[in-house]
Amino acid sequence: MVKKNNILRYRINIKGVVQGVGFRPFIYRLAKENKLYGWVLNSSEGVVIEVEGESENLNLFIKNIKEKAPPMAKIDELSLEEIEPVYRKKFEIKRSVKEKGKYQLISPDVAICEDCLNELFDKNDRRYLYPFINCTNCGPRFTIIKDMPYDRPKTTMSKFIMCEDCQKEYDDPLSRRFHAQPNACPICGPHLWLADSKGRLVNDINPVDEASNLLKNKIIIGVKGLGGFQLACDATSNDAVKKLRMKKHRPVKPFAVMVRNI
Repeated sequence: MVKKNNILRYRINIKGVVQGVGFRPFIYRLAKENKLYGWVLNSSEGVVIEVEGESENLNLFIKNIKEKAPPMAKIDELSLEEIEPVYRKKFEIKRSVKEKGKYQLISPDVAICEDCLNELFDKNDRRYLYPFINCTNCGPRFTIIKDMPYDRPKTTMSKFIMCEDCQKEYDDPLSRRFHAQPNACPICGPHLWLADSKGRLVNDINPVDEASNLLKNKIIIGVKGLGGFQLACDATSNDAVKKLRMKKHRPVKPFAVMVRNI
């Protein structure tokens, strides 16, 4: 194998929870930081990387993959193979590939991160009070995925076309929403709605405020979460809890209690 200026190229296969966790953007930035070239893509069994550069930079790159992986990622296996350099001065995220008979672990849904929480309550932010806020570090994963590899067209978000601002974030390597598949905002994403017991939409109200008022008035409501519907009532109201027990035919078994934080 003929090499120029100590240039090496590796093919790296990584298995584990490495899709839907910001892993490709992480690899992209890591490669740029270490002056490496090549590509990264999602496959049916994980993430595949081809990376090229000086041996010292490659060693640091591999070390940082293991030590600085995104918080939601879990690396179960990392295999390395030396291949012929191609001397192409570019690093890119390639289109995902699907391979028969292979499978990939799926990330669970993850509670909102601190960065998104700060944006959620920032009146100057374009996602102020937007309930479906997310980024590569948080938000829905398992419950929106239809097929693997994990890409937006294979999720329930495929019908929501990103607006110009969201698309810019999605394409920006410096954004924490770089390749965030559920990326959305009030302009282009899903919205909340409230319906009465007969399924008729209740218009001209704030769904969250009205749901809060209903709970305070001992009304049982159905909340559609990421994984289905949940029945909710005011846990401090004996009448509301009693009514829920009757409707659920659950006279003794404890209900789950929802709190803001722990």
